[in-house]
Parts: sequence; structure tokens; C-alpha cells
Amino acid sequence: MDPSIPGMNRPPTAWFTLLAQAMRVMVGLPDYAAYVAHRRQHHPHQPTMSEAEFIQERQEARYGGRKGHSVRCC
Repeated sequence: MDPSIPGMNRPPTAWFTLLAQAMRVMVGLPDYAAYVAHRRQHHPHQPTMSEAEFIQERQEARYGGRKGHSVRCC
């Protein structure tokens, strides 16, 4: 590995973690652990959604609709 290339000095496990996270994003699976880490680091005084609330919010954001009102094409 070339240490002059940014990020190339990461251990293989870090690369696997990043790859797994990228794959989850590509197929639309929300990453609750990343959300919690972000909230704790950047918004420590604001409430954090439960995992169930987080998944529900992500599904609504991805597929549309709110509170039982789905957006459908047909």
C-alpha cells in the first residue's frame, strides 16, 4: 500500500467496514450505528431516535408517504 495516497494507511478491517457500510447504503439498508455515532459526536444535546423510529423514518424518506399515507403510482 502506498502511504502517500490519502486513506491507504487504514487496516484491512477498516476497509471492510467502509465497504460493508457503502453496500448497505446502495441497497437502501439504514445504518443505525453510524446514525447514533454521528448524533453523539455532532448533536450530543439533541434526542436520538430509537432504532425502530430510525428505520421507519428512513423508509418513509426513501419510499415516500407519512403516517400510513403511502405514495403510489397506481
